[in-house]
Amino acid sequence: MHSSQTANRRMTKVFKALADGTRQEILQLLEDQQYTVGDIVSKFDLSQPTISRHLSVLKEADLVIDQRRGQNVIYRLNDSALADAMRQFFGQFRSCQEVLR
Repeated sequence: MHSSQTANRRMTKVFKALADGTRQEILQLLEDQQYTVGDIVSKFDLSQPTISRHLSVLKEADLVIDQRRGQNVIYRLNDSALADAMRQFFGQFRSCQEVLR
C-alpha cells in the first residue's frame, strides 16, 4: 500500500476515535495516569463492555497502549502518537504550520 494511503487511513482512524465524547474523556483521564478497565468504568456511567469497545477503538487508532499485569490490563495514553497525528494532520495547512513550530 502506498505510504500516503497508509497515513490517510491512520489519520481517519484517529479522527473517528476522537469524534466520540466518551473517548475524548477517556483520553483526558489517561493523560494523568494509567488505569485498568475497571478503574475507567468506575469513572463513567457506562457498562464494562461499552468502555472496552471505546478502548478498542482508541487502541486501533494507536491512541492508547495496553499492558497486561497479572489478570489486569493497564491502559495509558500514547501521547507521542497523539501528538504525531495532530502534527501530521494540522501540518498540512499553511495557517497551522507556524503554530506547530
